[in-house]
Amino acid sequence: MKYGLSVVNDSGVVSLDSEYARLCVFHKSAYTANVAVTFQNAVTTQEPPLVFIRPLNNGSFIQLGVILGGSAGAWSSATVVSGQAHSGDIFVAAFSSTPITSYGFRMWDAESKQIFDSGTQAVIFTRSVQNWTYTHTTYSSQGLPTNWYSITMDYALGDYLMINNARMPMMGANNESRGTGLRYDFASSVLRLSVTTVSNPFYLLLQAVFGKIAT
Repeated sequence: MKYGLSVVNDSGVVSLDSEYARLCVFHKSAYTANVAVTFQNAVTTQEPPLVFIRPLNNGSFIQLGVILGGSAGAWSSATVVSGQAHSGDIFVAAFSSTPITSYGFRMWDAESKQIFDSGTQAVIFTRSVQNWTYTHTTYSSQGLPTNWYSITMDYALGDYLMINNARMPMMGANNESRGTGLRYDFASSVLRLSVTTVSNPFYLLLQAVFGKIAT
């Protein structure tokens, strides 16, 4: 950039830049499946916030999804949707910031949007995995196929899974919408993804994205 502020860490990576917002935490707490979590700070971005969860290891099978409350510019809550009773930890983040502390350091971009507050915790993406392994296909009573895929869970790494794309319809190259489902399978130490549609291709490029709060 020609002017402004840029902070580079010891590895040469830009960790703060006055032209771009960091992914910042707006809420963190525990959650219970199918119970709405009200954000500690409303998310004022037009785009929906990113929801990261880390369910407690209950040794079983957990289906995941998320419903956001509020609307563009005023996102207020999130509900982790599941067919199984479970709980865990959650944090919600957005590429924006909110004034929290009465002193410290803040930055705004050229459009007067606040993009950094030193009292707000930042989020870092830890990994993005898309090397899903096809495992099997099941069929509904109407003959509708569901393809199943898995990846190694690596739960011990301690990061959180972004679930915005859990249960989100996905388009294939054949222009056909595919229903998706995301599940923790603790007993097998894998994440499982299901894809359902009438004409079901086997390729899958959907990413499983993980992150954690920077310390």
